Amino acid sequence: MKEQGQGTVVDGLDELAVEPRVVTIGTFDGVHRGHRRLLASAVARARQLGLRSLAVTLEPIPAMVLRPEHFPGRIAPVDDKLARLAASDVDEIAVLAFTPEFSRQSPEEFMQRLAATGLRELWIGEGFALGRHRAGDVNRLREIGADLGFAVVAVPRLTDGDEVISSSAIRAAIQAGDVAAARRLLGRPFRLSGEVIHGAHLGRKIGYPTANVVPPPGLVVPADGIYATLATLPDGAGPRPAMTYVGTRPAVNTGARQIETHIFDFDGDLYGQTIAVDFLERLRGDATFDGVDALIAQMRRDEAAARAVLGRETGAA
Repeated sequence: MKEQGQGTVVDGLDELAVEPRVVTIGTFDGVHRGHRRLLASAVARARQLGLRSLAVTLEPIPAMVLRPEHFPGRIAPVDDKLARLAASDVDEIAVLAFTPEFSRQSPEEFMQRLAATGLRELWIGEGFALGRHRAGDVNRLREIGADLGFAVVAVPRLTDGDEVISSSAIRAAIQAGDVAAARRLLGRPFRLSGEVIHGAHLGRKIGYPTANVVPPPGLVVPADGIYATLATLPDGAGPRPAMTYVGTRPAVNTGARQIETHIFDFDGDLYGQTIAVDFLERLRGDATFDGVDALIAQMRRDEAAARAVLGRETGAA
């Protein structure tokens, strides 16, 4: 058991004391706008009833276990998810280990375990389902609740225009390079963090030094191209305007996929330090060039475009 922000994090249900609770459950990848509305609703209801609030989440994300070959990657690391769940003001967060064996539980088996912790109300999204073959949909959970003594509240899906806000929609937008849409659905920019490593140092030679980060394992990565970004460094100075390249650098034929961030008006040694890059807008796709001069000319155009985006966003040009 450990403290994570405001909420206490426990591994599994067995660490929970038995007491009346309002519970919400989900994968919560990205803790997007829809998740946050569900969490806020459950917390408000718990306070209204004078009960504790509990968020139950699964790790790894079920698709990583059941369909790894089709899963594009998670939106955010586990630590980020837990921090955002804690920031929702839930009293407790239970992290359940998701395994093939876990997936074979029936809805009845799982809900009996959850009910034994003191479950009084279960708040879920209207499209939520659990158990093998998703047998535990809202209607079935209500039937189980009637037998075990808890109520089920289904919260309608949150939409952005005509689009339902979901983790899968956000992953698809990131994969397509539409980080502006991902940001709109998340309610914040998509972020990649990592340790700065040594690269080929070509950027410094052409006047555009970059902080190179290996794409974090297991995370979805934006489509290849150039992006207007904000870089947060360990110095605590706040986000800095930047532009970021994602791709295999066909212009110099390196072949290895990289995330390379050029931080505007910054000249410092970041090797070995961890930086966070927030993706605001894609400026263009990847491209090849006839030579270094053509590459430099394009990068100057990219810089101007990125500064224009950042100027609109932050007032930093």
